[in-house]
Amino acid sequence: MIKGLYSDSLTLFLIDEKNIDEVRSMFRGFDDSEEMILELNQNYLPEHENGKRVKYGFYTLLNDELAGMSLVGIDSFKEQKGYTGADTFLHMRGKGVAPRSKPHLFYFAFELLGLNRLATGCLISNQASKRSIEKTPGFIFEGISRESGINEQGEFEDECLYAILRKDWQRLYDRRDIKVIS
Repeated sequence: MIKGLYSDSLTLFLIDEKNIDEVRSMFRGFDDSEEMILELNQNYLPEHENGKRVKYGFYTLLNDELAGMSLVGIDSFKEQKGYTGADTFLHMRGKGVAPRSKPHLFYFAFELLGLNRLATGCLISNQASKRSIEKTPGFIFEGISRESGINEQGEFEDECLYAILRKDWQRLYDRRDIKVIS
């Protein structure tokens, strides 16, 4: 298995059972460390179903500075579909970390895992995430999922849904731009 992916001054390192304590330690010392470590523990740790890994979390470095996390999850091996997500530290927001991580995640999902479809979404109120997703070539807005998320106030909220297909990735991205770290 790979250790990471590099392109465009952004490196994504795979989080696994061997390095999770080190990753948690790296996440300490920032204003939003508590929230990011909670997010790490809830959404970015490896998960397995029927002996197969179904969640791949990555910690992200921008020019060797810790920037956040990204992930690829698998909804169905049979249907070759998955999802992606990202969380960025407050001090790194506005630097394009999340949208610039998507080519890495697309390469991982389509080239290495053999998926055909990758989805993402955000709460309607999360304008920063919406802008980030919409800056990413290939993501197509597919609609609204009514009251499918819970916002910071604990209220149900609609989500915007987006997806990219393998054929769109092949048309829009050059897989040679991504360097695999073994």
